[in-house]
Amino acid sequence: MATPPVFSAGAVLTAAQMNAVGLWEVNTTTLNGNTNIDNVFTSDYDNYRVVLSGLNNSSTTTAGLDMAMRTSTTDTTANYYSQVYFQYGAAIGGMVSQNAATVFRLGDFSNSSPAGATFVFDLLGPQAALLTTFHGHRWAYQSNVATFVYATIAGCMNTSTQYTGIRLSLTTGTLTGTCRIYGYRN
Repeated sequence: MATPPVFSAGAVLTAAQMNAVGLWEVNTTTLNGNTNIDNVFTSDYDNYRVVLSGLNNSSTTTAGLDMAMRTSTTDTTANYYSQVYFQYGAAIGGMVSQNAATVFRLGDFSNSSPAGATFVFDLLGPQAALLTTFHGHRWAYQSNVATFVYATIAGCMNTSTQYTGIRLSLTTGTLTGTCRIYGYRN
């Protein structure tokens, strides 16, 4: 098993040491309402890990967390395709599918105390002139079913647009939490 690199203050780092670093944090954004995160996807990295943590919703009503792709504006074309496979309780589960939608529905969640909804997914090739895809998972409290719900999420943007950012928004209430984006190469 490879040992992660350990750096000391003031040390001169070699290219080999720097290339041994896996994920590289490219952005941290504090979410407070609908949020644009711009100029984070570049040709420096092929793929990105998006970590949404400590999420909360100001409303006790279950709301959908949506993500839209961005260049200089938000892409609202009907090119978003995604699936959410969810499970809660002893044996309750299902699937929600979106075809030709105008945003990705990452999943639903409600206000909880303590705050702690998490969504973690890999966004593959947003800067390439190819199909942009994503896959990951989420864990969140949903008041409409009065329990925590786990889901696997996946989808694609059916365009060859080279995206530089995302927009995160809720269908009801105000989104709070943190979004961290890490870049990595193939």
